[in-house]
Amino acid sequence: MVVVRKRGQDESLSPRTRKQARTFFASPPVTPDKTRIKDLTNILTNNNFGVKNLAFNTPPTSPTKPKNTSIYSQAKALFQRSSSQEGSGTFLVGREEEAAQLNKFLCDNIISGASNSLYISGPPGTGKTAQCNLSFKHLGQQYGNQIKIVRINCMAVFKPENIFHEIYCLLDTSKLSMSYGKKKTSKDLLEYLTTKQENPGPKTVILLLDELDYLITKDQQVLFQLFNFVSVQLETKLIIVSISNALDLTDKFLPRLKSNNLSPEALQFLPYSSEQIKKICIEKLKSLNKIEEENGDDDDKENNYGTVKPVNGNSIPIIHPAAIQLCCKKSASVTGDLRKAFDICYKGIEMVENGLRKTETIEKINSYNITNAPKVLISHIAKVCASSFGENVSTRLTNLNLLQKAILCSLVNLQTMRSGDTFTVNQFYDHYSCNSTEQTDRLLGKLKKVEFLEVVGALESVSVIALSSTIQHQETSGKHIRASVSYMDVSKAVTDIGVLQRILNKT
Repeated sequence: MVVVRKRGQDESLSPRTRKQARTFFASPPVTPDKTRIKDLTNILTNNNFGVKNLAFNTPPTSPTKPKNTSIYSQAKALFQRSSSQEGSGTFLVGREEEAAQLNKFLCDNIISGASNSLYISGPPGTGKTAQCNLSFKHLGQQYGNQIKIVRINCMAVFKPENIFHEIYCLLDTSKLSMSYGKKKTSKDLLEYLTTKQENPGPKTVILLLDELDYLITKDQQVLFQLFNFVSVQLETKLIIVSISNALDLTDKFLPRLKSNNLSPEALQFLPYSSEQIKKICIEKLKSLNKIEEENGDDDDKENNYGTVKPVNGNSIPIIHPAAIQLCCKKSASVTGDLRKAFDICYKGIEMVENGLRKTETIEKINSYNITNAPKVLISHIAKVCASSFGENVSTRLTNLNLLQKAILCSLVNLQTMRSGDTFTVNQFYDHYSCNSTEQTDRLLGKLKKVEFLEVVGALESVSVIALSSTIQHQETSGKHIRASVSYMDVSKAVTDIGVLQRILNKT
C-alpha cells in the first residue's frame, strides 16, 4: 500500500495523532465560558488587600503668624489707605460735630418713622464715607432688623438711570430671579416701597449714595426722582444719605428741588485742620503699644519682662513729634486731605526702614520695639513732602496732558505780551479762542467755555496757575488768572512738541 503524505505533514506523527490534528485544525476552538461576576466577599475581608497606603503631609489648619514682625511694618499698616479709621464710639477723631449732626438726623427720622434726605458735601479725604460707615455700624447694633442699610457707589453704575434697578435688586433679595430679569425703573422702585410686603421686613431703609456726582444728567431727572421719593407716603420709610465732593450740587444742578420743597438737609465736612490731622496721626501711632502687646507671645513676655517698658502716655513712637507737626501743617495748608498725610507718614517710615536695611540685618530690625526703634525725623518728612507735593516744577509740567499744556502755553504767552497787566479767565478764554490756529483746533479740538473752565480748574489743582477772586466776581470765569511757573520751565516741558512751541512763542 502506497501512503501518500501531504505536503508539510510531519512524518513523525502516527495515523491516530494525524487524525486528531486534522480534527483540531478543521474547526476553530470554542472559547471557554468565563465567570462574568466574581465574588470578592472573601477577598475583601482583608481590609489591607488592594489598598495603597498614601502618606500626606497635611498642612496646619491655619497659617502660623510670624512672631517677629517688624515694628515698622506694623506702623506702615496703620497708615495704609485701606486701613480702617476707627473712632471713639460713633465719632471719628476730629469729626465729633459732624458725626453728632449725622447721628441725630438718622436717629430722629428712624424713631419718628419719617422719610427724609441728607446731602453731605466736602473735599476728598475729609472722612465723609468713613463717618457714615461708622454711624451705620452703630445703628445696626442699636436697631437691628428694624432698619436695612443699602450702600451704592454711583461711580460703579453704568448709566445714571440704572440706579433704580440697582436699588431695587438690593432691596428685593427674596425675588432675585425676577428682579434681574427685567431692568427696573423708578416706577417699579416706588411701587415696591409703597406696597406692604408679605413678610414683615425692615421699617426703614437707609440708602447711602456715594459719589452722587455720577448721577447728574442733562435734565437732572434721575436725581429729582430719587429725592422725590421721600415726599411720597411710603409703606417702607426711606432715608437717603448722599455724598458728593461738590459743595453747591443741590443749588447748581437741582433748582427743581427747592421749587417743590424737596431740598435735602445739608451737612458740610470742611478740610481737616493741622491740629485735627495731628490728633489722628498720634492716636494711630499710640495704638502700636496695644498691637505689640496683643502680638507678643506669653513666653516672650516672660523673657522680656523688665527689659521692655510700656510706652509713656505722652510719648509718641516711631515718628518724632516735630516730624508729625511738619507733616500735618503741610497737608492742611495744601489740601486738607487726611489721606495725603497718611501717605507722607507711610513713606517716612518706609524711608527709615530702608535706611536700616543697608546697615543692619533683618533680625536686628525685627528686634526693635516701640521704645528703642529709630524714629522718623523731620529731615525724612521734609524729603517726602518735597516729592509728594510736587515742589519739582518739571515733574508737574511733565504730568500734564497735551490740552492742559496748550492752555498753559497760551497763558504764559499772554502774560509775556501783556507784561504787568491783569486779566480775568473770560479775557483769557477770548485770547485763546482768537489765537488758536486751524492746526491746533484739528489736533486738540475746539473748546467750549465749560470745557475750558474745567481745564483751568485742573491746572489750578496742580498749582501751575493761580486764581484770585475779584470784588465783583466770585465765579471762576470772573477771577483773575496768572501762571505760577516761569516761561523757561514751560519752554523746557514742551521743547519736543512743535505745536505747543508755536503757541508759546506766538506774537
